[in-house]
Amino acid sequence: MEIQILIVEDDAVWRSMLARFLNSEPGLQVIHTTATKEEALAFCTSHTVDVVLMDLNLTEHHLDGLQATLELSLTGNEARVIVLTSLADERTILDAFTAGAIQYVSKSDFRLIPGTIREAMRSRSPQSVLVREFLRLKEAEQYNRLTLAEKEIISLSEAGNGRQAMMRSLRKSEGTLKNQITSILRKFNSKSLKEVVRAIKSRGLTDRELEL
Repeated sequence: MEIQILIVEDDAVWRSMLARFLNSEPGLQVIHTTATKEEALAFCTSHTVDVVLMDLNLTEHHLDGLQATLELSLTGNEARVIVLTSLADERTILDAFTAGAIQYVSKSDFRLIPGTIREAMRSRSPQSVLVREFLRLKEAEQYNRLTLAEKEIISLSEAGNGRQAMMRSLRKSEGTLKNQITSILRKFNSKSLKEVVRAIKSRGLTDRELEL
């Protein structure tokens, strides 16, 4: 069965050339191309996509592709994201993997893309094992900022419990719970527990950092 590929790239010429190049490779099929984060997310929601080739900068000075990669990861989409970009600084590479990318390829090395796609589809490839462990450690890093009592609060919040339910479940007074929640929000520079849960699941890769 052919590997179903989505290309997310704002350069129309490069997008077209890459699609033709990949469609000439045995076992690979580009099923759609798009230039925007929004269309990429919508397409992955309504179609089966094996691999997403994701450009990081879809809008000038914004890492839209990084945001799209993170959103796919947070929603549990099974598409494997391979980042394609001309950016090569270490922070950007680490952020791409933190967002959930399975591999990173420079556009100048485009001839490596077919092999990278095939390797990404291997369920137990060395790269996929390392990336899963990296994501686990990055999420654990966020949880480790919390005390045991604070972790219990986050767990209940993630399950949809409000403050009254937390007070009953944890047998805490309103004042004690309020103080602990304030401590949590301060640690994550957040306005709500919902924001904290997202920051943890995002492995610390916040929307504010992505906009820099």
